[in-house]
Amino acid sequence: MIKRVELENWKSHGNSEFEFGKGTNVLVGSLGSGKSGVMDAICYSLFGTFPALNNKRVTIDEVIMAKPNKMETAKVKTHFQYNNK
Repeated sequence: MIKRVELENWKSHGNSEFEFGKGTNVLVGSLGSGKSGVMDAICYSLFGTFPALNNKRVTIDEVIMAKPNKMETAKVKTHFQYNNK
């Protein structure tokens, strides 16, 4: 089970942290607020890719925050629990 996701300079997230609980979790926000970016980050951290990257609609450089300032790197941390560990 995914417990927490930490994003740094990932798409529109300068420094964001999301806590997930047992059961169903929902991301709610306006258009362009970064919901898909969170899902892409989770996929990337677990599998090394995400659908838009896999389909070459974006490059890995495009996930690094560019506004308001261009950043050099991005970080994604996904904390998860398996068999109570």
